[in-house]
Amino acid sequence: MSQSIQVQLKQVTVTPPAIGEGQKRKPIIRDISLVIKEGEWITLLGCNGSGKSTVAKVAAGFRVAGVSGQVLRNIHTAAKGKPIPIVMQQPEAAMIGATPLEDIIVMLEQNEQEAASIRSEAEQALQRVGMGERMHQPIETLSGGQKQLVAIAGCLALKAPMLVLDEVTAMLDPEAAISVLEQTRSLQQAGITVIWITQKLEELQAGDRIVAMNAGTIMYDGGVEEWFARSAAGARDSFCEQLGLEAPYCAQVAWELEEQGVKLSPFPFTATMLAEAVKQYGR
Repeated sequence: MSQSIQVQLKQVTVTPPAIGEGQKRKPIIRDISLVIKEGEWITLLGCNGSGKSTVAKVAAGFRVAGVSGQVLRNIHTAAKGKPIPIVMQQPEAAMIGATPLEDIIVMLEQNEQEAASIRSEAEQALQRVGMGERMHQPIETLSGGQKQLVAIAGCLALKAPMLVLDEVTAMLDPEAAISVLEQTRSLQQAGITVIWITQKLEELQAGDRIVAMNAGTIMYDGGVEEWFARSAAGARDSFCEQLGLEAPYCAQVAWELEEQGVKLSPFPFTATMLAEAVKQYGR
């Protein structure tokens, strides 16, 4: 079954306005072309300043100064014509309700949703992210991970056609980060498009599509196994290494094994994959 295109960027460049006369600014992103299909998971990687957040804003439909090129959006939900909300590292900055339920209700009211269905839509969205039992809990008593889930629920309640999450686990402890990631994975498996912006490669999963940026351009757009592939054992020339991103521990172990003459396939970058690859090796 083919996936329909939700958003397409064609040769998009973003150059900030000049500060003064004769003072040109360097582009933040340069000649970006990207197709985002319905229901896929895109892990958007890059070091700080690579341009990944700007790409996300453009794809989400936000007004960004200095944009040239084409941005085509095939949106047929209630979000048509509106920017897709982006969940940030500190979502509480945008929360105005005293409880998760109140926060989403107020947000829906501000977005002129039909009054009769607002409460039920808010409750259903919180249930979908596992926050149903905490919908009446004061916001200030929630953990960082729970606040992220409330922010994601808000996107669902607004009928956002895709979730855009900008380094949402950066400020979370490992347990909370895993919880948010797992909940988001389950939403994607239910058909929601996800753009997951991160620098943490341990959050990758088999089947992910990686879009990696450096200095305002897309340097890689493809699968996970190819992302870690070296031209030869010990070559240290994978896309991951070329872009200066730290590989997960299990990927580093697999590289070390390659140098010892043990090549595992498929290339393992999670603990489960590594254990299975070692088990199957030589069979």
